[in-house]
Amino acid sequence: MSASHPVHEVTIGAASQIPNPRLSWSDGQHRRRKAQSALATSVISSLEGSGKWTEWQQVEPRLAGFASLEDAREGWRRRDKRCYQVVAGLTALGSRRGGDDDDAALAVAVLLEDGVNRVAMTLADVCEIDDVNATVWEEVKGAEPQVGCHAATYLLRRARQRLSRPAAGMVSRIDTTSLDARTETNNSLVLGSHTDGAGRSSRASQDRDLILAVPDVEDPVEDLADLLIWAREVGVIDTEQIDLLVELLAAENDGLGREEAQRVVGERHGVAMRTIRRRRDRTAARLRDAAPRYLAAIA
Repeated sequence: MSASHPVHEVTIGAASQIPNPRLSWSDGQHRRRKAQSALATSVISSLEGSGKWTEWQQVEPRLAGFASLEDAREGWRRRDKRCYQVVAGLTALGSRRGGDDDDAALAVAVLLEDGVNRVAMTLADVCEIDDVNATVWEEVKGAEPQVGCHAATYLLRRARQRLSRPAAGMVSRIDTTSLDARTETNNSLVLGSHTDGAGRSSRASQDRDLILAVPDVEDPVEDLADLLIWAREVGVIDTEQIDLLVELLAAENDGLGREEAQRVVGERHGVAMRTIRRRRDRTAARLRDAAPRYLAAIA
C-alpha cells in the first residue's frame, strides 16, 4: 500500500462521542485488549502481504534484528531492548519529516499496545482505545525523525497530554474526573493509611513509595495501573478486588468522605462498611507483600 493509504484506518474522537455505561475494570480491560488484538492482526497481516517490512529494513537498519512486525511485537513483550530502536526506526519512517509512511506510524501504535492500553485505562472517562491509537499515530507523524531510543516514552506521554487537554474535543461520558485525579487525591485509600480530621494523609507519600516501590515516579497513575495488572496476572489479587479499589476511589472523588464512601459501596454490594474496609485492607496488604516480586519483575 502507498504511504498515503495506511493498512488500517484510524480516526480520532469517533469512539468517544458514543456514550457507554461505566464498565468494571476487568470488562474494560478485556474490551481494550480485544480492540488492540484486532488492530495488531490487521496491520501485521497487511504488512506481510505487501512486503513492506522487508522494504523498510533496506532503508532503516534498526529494524534488521526482527523478521517482521509480529516478531518485533513478541520481542517487545519479552522486553528485548532492541525494540526501543525499532520504535525509533519506525518513527523515523513514519514522520512527515522522515519517510512519511503512514503504515510505519501505525506499526508504532501496534508495538506500543501495552502503553496505549494504560493511557486508555487512565483516561477511560474521556476517550476510547481507538482514540489513543489514533493520537499515537498522529504524534508519530509530527515527530522529529531523530527522536531516538526514547521514542516510545515520548510518544505515549505526548498522546496522553494531548488527550487530556479540552482542545482535544474529548468530553467526559460520566460525571467524574479521570482516574489520574482519583488516584492523586486518594492514594491513601488504596494504601490503607489513616487521615486526620481534615482528611489529610500524613503517610500518603511514604506508603505510596512502599506499595508501588518505584522511586522518582513520573506518572504514579501508570505505575499503579502496571502494578494492578501485574498483580492480577500473577494471582496476587483478583479482578473483584481491583474493581473494589477503583469503586472506592471513584466514590471519594465524587465528594464522599472515606467512611461514607465505604458505607455507600458496602450498600451497593449488600455488605457492612466494616466488611468493605477489611476487604480493602486485605488487598492493600497483599500488594504491599508482593512489592519485592513486582520490583524484580519490572527490573
